[in-house]
Amino acid sequence: MEKVTVIIPCYNGEAFIEKAVRSALGQTIPTRVIVVDDCSKDNSFALLQAIAANEPRLTAIRQPQNGGPSAARNAALRLVETPWVANLDADDYLLSDRLRRLVEHGEAKGLDFVADDVIRVEPGQSPADGVRVWKDELFGSVPMGLARFVRENMAKYAGPRREIGYLKPLMRVTFLREKDLFFREDMRLAEDYEFYARSLTLGARWEVIDPCGYIAVSMPDSLSKAYPTAAIEKMVQADRAFLKTPGLSAEERAAIGEHLHQTATDYAWRTMIDGVRTKSPALMLRALMQPPAVSGKVMLRMVKHLLRLPILPEIPELPRKPARESAGLGLT
Repeated sequence: MEKVTVIIPCYNGEAFIEKAVRSALGQTIPTRVIVVDDCSKDNSFALLQAIAANEPRLTAIRQPQNGGPSAARNAALRLVETPWVANLDADDYLLSDRLRRLVEHGEAKGLDFVADDVIRVEPGQSPADGVRVWKDELFGSVPMGLARFVRENMAKYAGPRREIGYLKPLMRVTFLREKDLFFREDMRLAEDYEFYARSLTLGARWEVIDPCGYIAVSMPDSLSKAYPTAAIEKMVQADRAFLKTPGLSAEERAAIGEHLHQTATDYAWRTMIDGVRTKSPALMLRALMQPPAVSGKVMLRMVKHLLRLPILPEIPELPRKPARESAGLGLT
């Protein structure tokens, strides 16, 4: 019997969805795969149906209307019957031994979530030439509580583009069912971060371990690179909701407050940009009508812009080791 189901949301993924599906089906332990097509306009669903016709472990369904990746994931989660479930983005893929490693670690430690450090590659680049998302050195395993998780999603602590909200953990299905845990369908940016943080507020036992073989392909048209200002506002609302969680420790409340300050600053800055572009005094005023720490950051960025100084990133991204030197997977 399969222990793991891999769920994949798909929208216009004809060029890469088969690679993702084959990598999930080709694991060294038996897996099931559920792909939810989110009303693709290309031939993604027809391709998935053709693969499923010859592969009983693949289930391919199509949403009645486009609802975004969270809605697609939730539709897949409701169909899962295995003890463990793992997310895979349609443009990413897995090395063959990844799920075995994750399952063995999760079962040995009695975890609810176990995430491995992701290897990020550019299109066409080999995993050996990619870079790790979180760390550049082997660390074994790290227990992850709410305060640390939140801080590891801020450049101040993790470094630019090292946020662990990008990770794709293996998740224990009984925990998800008991806590009625699903992705927020009104969020299309940082919905992973919100879902993982919420799991920690509900008592999930979490660890992050060294890379096991999740390969994230950095696509030029990814939503994480181009998103509307309203998507950042949802992040601000999520952080404010977390601060209302009963029983938070002082450290957890401080960490969420810091993250809220970061997201509120990003939201205010984008609102200012929108105001300038549309010549809207109301939007520019809204950007400045924020708590002093936030409006001060916005004004500082405006001064830098007028002086033609670099605005972002405020913390420089440091050089990274190639995965062949840092991942410990024998990549060549």
